[in-house]
Amino acid sequence: MFENHHDPAPMRVGYVLKQYPRLSETFILNEIIGLEENDVDVSIFSLRHSTEGRFHPAIAAVRGTVYYVADPDKAAFLDALRALPHLRAERLPAVFEFLDRIPQERRSRIVLQAIDIANATLRLHIDHLHAHFLTVAAQTVHLVHLLTGLPYTVTAHAKDIYRHSVDWDLARQIAARASAIVTVCDYNQLYLSQRLDLPDCNIVRIYNGLGPQEPPSPVQARTRGLVLGVGRLVEKKGFDLMLDAIAPLSAARPEMHGVIIGDGDQRVPLRKQAARLGIADRVTFLGALPQDRVSTWLRKAELMIAPCRIGTDGNQDALPTVLLEALGAGLPVVTTPVAGITEIIDDGVEGLIVPCDDPAALSRATASLLDDHNTRAAMAAAGPVKLEQRFNRAETVRELIDAFGAKEPVA
Repeated sequence: MFENHHDPAPMRVGYVLKQYPRLSETFILNEIIGLEENDVDVSIFSLRHSTEGRFHPAIAAVRGTVYYVADPDKAAFLDALRALPHLRAERLPAVFEFLDRIPQERRSRIVLQAIDIANATLRLHIDHLHAHFLTVAAQTVHLVHLLTGLPYTVTAHAKDIYRHSVDWDLARQIAARASAIVTVCDYNQLYLSQRLDLPDCNIVRIYNGLGPQEPPSPVQARTRGLVLGVGRLVEKKGFDLMLDAIAPLSAARPEMHGVIIGDGDQRVPLRKQAARLGIADRVTFLGALPQDRVSTWLRKAELMIAPCRIGTDGNQDALPTVLLEALGAGLPVVTTPVAGITEIIDDGVEGLIVPCDDPAALSRATASLLDDHNTRAAMAAAGPVKLEQRFNRAETVRELIDAFGAKEPVA
């Protein structure tokens, strides 16, 4: 008699995202690719259509289907009415109670989109839901959970937890029913445990991980005097500090040149600042670039400057992906001790840590590394080792899969 052995069915996970894809959210793209490499079936529900027009080439590696959730028009309303009999109608009072906490102008959209996703999860036999950012995507997932009973997890990052405008009562309602709240660094984990103040909430630190990287360029093959900044041109990234730091170095260093990759609301002010400092011809603004082109620049530069700070609205970085990419590229970094940055960069090992909002210290550290070939070479060698040991996607994705099945949600 022959035994019939069947491989277990893959876990089916529904990712709920505010917008997919986005150039600035490579960590989500990396994560989805890693899950699929571990035979997780991922369906992506995007609440908004992508408006950026440029995409990372790695998007082609994603196998999962992307569903753009219906906008709240008359057709969506009728579809919602048809779907309700198939959902948990007894939970509608809890749905309306939660909606009362949402700003009135957003209620129709979020509930209609939640019903649309809930109906799709039944059709697709989704086992688990996951949202990124403890804001609209998490709110939507919570409503889908109420309508279907599906368990969910949420990854909390930075802008969704550090801005002064965070509604912590709403966040606690979401966290109380989640299987786990995932976050990306130890600093965040401690902060969330204090702000949520839910003894039974499972808050799990899982670093963002990177997959296999291109080999670093040898230190001697890099462009002499080239310093690189990468990120959105917004207050918390501190690119104004980068300009202030390199301006006094440029006069004595004819080879020095800054390249800034990214776009944002500070683009025009930064260009004006470079002109005012007399370094407009020594700084190139390239705008936002896809990941493969950023990777090329990471392997050209001698040094990265990442002067992150806490913004006036409370926003700050948590675990900047570009610093992980710098590790893999063997690119030393001058940066600041904001949130989880010191979990990426050990001062004197993969780069230098200077105080926030201190352009003089930033300038001194930049000069010291540009003048010290041996230290840069040692830091370049240390970067890929740190990436492999702490931020290896093969490990971080397994931790995430474990978090998906961490515990049964509150009924």
